[in-house]
Amino acid sequence: MIGRSRLVAIVASVGALALTAACSGGDPKSEPTPTPTPTGPTLLTFAVYGPPPVVTAYTKIAADFSAEHPDIVVNVHPYANAAEATAALAKQVAAGNPPDAFLTPQSSLRGLVEDKAVRPLDELLGEREVDFGDGFQRDALEAYSADNRLQCMPVDVSPLVVYYNTTLVNLAALTEPGRRPITSDTGWKVDKFALAAQQATALGRPGVRGVYVAPDLTQVAPFVWSGGGEVVDSADEPTSLTLADSASAAGMEKLLEVVRNPRLTFTAQQVAARSALQRFKSGRLAMMLGFRSLTPELRAQQGLSFDVMPLPRVGSKATSGDSRGLCLAEASEHPEKTADFLAYAVSNDAQAQLSATGYVVPPNTDVVNSDAFRQPGEYPANAQVFAAGVRAIRQFPSVDTWPSVATHTATLLQGLFYDPVIDPLEDRLKAIDAASAPLFTPVPTATPSATPSPSATPTATATPTS
Repeated sequence: MIGRSRLVAIVASVGALALTAACSGGDPKSEPTPTPTPTGPTLLTFAVYGPPPVVTAYTKIAADFSAEHPDIVVNVHPYANAAEATAALAKQVAAGNPPDAFLTPQSSLRGLVEDKAVRPLDELLGEREVDFGDGFQRDALEAYSADNRLQCMPVDVSPLVVYYNTTLVNLAALTEPGRRPITSDTGWKVDKFALAAQQATALGRPGVRGVYVAPDLTQVAPFVWSGGGEVVDSADEPTSLTLADSASAAGMEKLLEVVRNPRLTFTAQQVAARSALQRFKSGRLAMMLGFRSLTPELRAQQGLSFDVMPLPRVGSKATSGDSRGLCLAEASEHPEKTADFLAYAVSNDAQAQLSATGYVVPPNTDVVNSDAFRQPGEYPANAQVFAAGVRAIRQFPSVDTWPSVATHTATLLQGLFYDPVIDPLEDRLKAIDAASAPLFTPVPTATPSATPSPSATPTATATPTS
């Protein structure tokens, strides 16, 4: 794909050569045209993060682009995880030297836009014929939009789903006679989810439990949303959790009926001794929740057969998400060439490379519906559950205080899951909401003194003498 800047440059170069030839032809007295000083390729920096196979895929995408565009070299700067990459980016933005392009979690978008750290991509990618109509999932694009502009381009958007052991859970046996079969396409309600957990424990295998849901907002909130409730009092400017509201509490109660059943779940002590993931991999746990990034690790477990289902519904479809997008730094000195690279990075070929790792759910509709993503013959057989679930993703507030709120709330939610007595539930939920309120208030930072220090006093500059 040739970007506008490159096309203009090519036309200008051709015109210049033609003009030079016309002026020099047949005139022995004409001065020779100076030979232009050769310049090296434009160097672009590209910051990424993730597990090694994903970083390797991005590195190959950058190398392939550079090979097709000899005047551009894309240098990849890898980080181990989102936290490390985000911390490094904050320092680079503050210093005025961010990477030209970078991968970022959706939760960082609001801060990047407020700090004017990113350049909107809708027009730049539109000029490069990126198909925003049917080419990408609309919900994914909306998640990376602000101020009526596409701020960054989504490249990996995974909904939270149910992973289940197909040896322990038989979906066909959950369907009542004469009722519509329960499948990955139809989904299921919480009562059938609980029945699947009971089904696994009824097999009589020692040490087997039916389900694990982590006591944190990422895994709890979808049940609140599905029941018609909200997790916070305001999506834009939250001041408190709202788990005690009637609709929210109803969703919580449905979930707690399942996770507090000792016949279906492990105790907190058991999970601390051996994680739910370890138990699932060893065939001792029938169901757990997770994102697409969990798939490669489960595939590596010998003898484990598994598949995926959407999250169970209390009422409507709802889930949480784990997503990443590509951004163009506002401070980039090469926005046009960086946009050329980003258009290449979201192309079918590049997105297929990312999908092949097994970690990524591409919002590119051609790729997510292809074998590059679905990977026939590999677990899970119903990988389309990830693609279909994108529409049900709800976002948490993108405020600086949210990580602290989520961390502290997880401790209180653990009490709801494992304390012997939690009645009355309404009081417990009100206590969690009340405890969250102070956490939404940013901790004030020290402000510099208005009185200048002696060292800040301007000094006269001596006039140099000859």
